Amino acid sequence: MVTTSRKTEEKGQRTPRSMDAYQEKGGVKGAAYCSCGAVFRNKRWYHEDSGSDQHEGQELVCPACRRIADRNPAGIVILSGDFLAEHESEIHNLINNTAQGAVTKNPLGRVIDISTDKDGVTITTTDVKLAQKIGREVYKSHGGQLQFIWSHGEPPIRVTWSR
Repeated sequence: MVTTSRKTEEKGQRTPRSMDAYQEKGGVKGAAYCSCGAVFRNKRWYHEDSGSDQHEGQELVCPACRRIADRNPAGIVILSGDFLAEHESEIHNLINNTAQGAVTKNPLGRVIDISTDKDGVTITTTDVKLAQKIGREVYKSHGGQLQFIWSHGEPPIRVTWSR
């Protein structure tokens, strides 16, 4: 069972194009690169696979690296339940594979931290869509109950799964 809930302010309000404080104000002019390997070209961040240290353009810190440095996640995934304890290594592998696959498409979508405690597993991400994708992949593979909770117009999104 997938449940979604969204808190909204008022109907008819026009939403700004990007409310993400980690995006460059006014955009990035030309090419740029980050020390993590992300390269900005043609108004988009790409993952650079080449091992060369020579990059064109200006050096900046990408939005994902800034979120990681600030420990300010855009997505929080909470996994819990007895099933999780029984299949923890399998679910951790699924999370890691999902995160690695997502980075090739979007280098700004990364896992910040995975912490385990007696209540379950908490995963923090730099991207809202990565948090949603992790929740959906765990739900597709193992069933259970999945819930998305958006805060009003701004990250973080909370994704909870239990079984």
